[in-house]
Amino acid sequence: QVLGTSVETIVSTEDRDIFARKLKEIDEKIAPSIAVSTIEDTLTAAEKIGYPVMIRSAFALGGLGSGICESVEQLTDMCTKALGLAPQILVEKS
Repeated sequence: QVLGTSVETIVSTEDRDIFARKLKEIDEKIAPSIAVSTIEDTLTAAEKIGYPVMIRSAFALGGLGSGICESVEQLTDMCTKALGLAPQILVEKS
């Protein structure tokens, strides 16, 4: 038994893709974003969204593995580190 916030709510806020969908459900404005789990998908998402992009690690407290990337080189370096910490990252327009 978990006291306080439900496990479902915790998962919904930590999984970047689920969180973005939940915000869209209530018509909350958010930056264009794509949840990814590989370096290749990260680079494709950034091309689609356009640089600069912000990457945010899922399931990482305190923003570990998150930051702004202004180039393919920066993005490749940062997402390699981020995916070493979390199974998913969100690529969003900065």
